[in-house]
Amino acid sequence: MGKQPVVHGTKGAIGPAFLSIAAAAVTAAALIFLAAFLMDHFSLGEDILKKAVYAIHFAAAFACGFVMGKQKKEKKFLWGLAAGGVWFALILGCSLIFNNGSLKADALLAVLAACAGGSMLGGMLS
Repeated sequence: MGKQPVVHGTKGAIGPAFLSIAAAAVTAAALIFLAAFLMDHFSLGEDILKKAVYAIHFAAAFACGFVMGKQKKEKKFLWGLAAGGVWFALILGCSLIFNNGSLKADALLAVLAACAGGSMLGGMLS
């Protein structure tokens, strides 16, 4: 029996996934703080806030896919999409916890589209 290869650091799938999720979280946090500042400073309406939330989801997923694509050298768009799927699953889990299990289907699909599109584009452009 041959030895199984040992995966260390970021050479497997787990390490790059953590890095990509961390990049998405940092991006999302920075953009949320920026949006909060702009909303407070300029008294922007709720409609602009909704659009900003979708843009934040897209940008965070883009960062997630970009980092994953940089780590993985082949099939970057698929790896970016996979990382975006993990990011979406985290968003979905948090939404279910904080909204007591009630979600709007149209908003959920829009966030899924933003995460899938952003992360795949990030993977392709990495």
